[in-house]
Amino acid sequence: MSRSDELRVADVLEAAAQLAALVAEGREVFDSDSTRQRAAERLLEIIGEASNAMSNEFKGEHPDVAWRHVVNLRHLLAHHYHRVDMDQIWTIATIDVPAMAEQLADALE
Repeated sequence: MSRSDELRVADVLEAAAQLAALVAEGREVFDSDSTRQRAAERLLEIIGEASNAMSNEFKGEHPDVAWRHVVNLRHLLAHHYHRVDMDQIWTIATIDVPAMAEQLADALE
C-alpha cells in the first residue's frame, strides 16, 4: 500500500470513528439534533473524498468496498444537499460505514 493510500485509509477510519460517536446515542437523539446531522454529512463527505483520492490499484485490491457508492454519496452531499435523506444517512452511518471501516482496518494489517 502506498503512503498516500495509507493516509487516506487513516482519514476514512478517523471519520468513521467520529461518525460512530455521533450516532452512538441512538436514532432519536440523532433525529433531534441538526448539528449532529450536519456533522454526520460532513464526515461522510470526508470519507467519500478520501476514498476518491485512493489509487485505482488499492481500490482494485479491495473490490468488496463499494467505492463508487461512497464517492457518489459525497457528490450528493456536496452538490445536491437539498435532496439528502436522513433515513439514508442513518443507515449509511450505522451499517455501511462500520462495515467499510472494518474492511479497511483489515487492509492496514
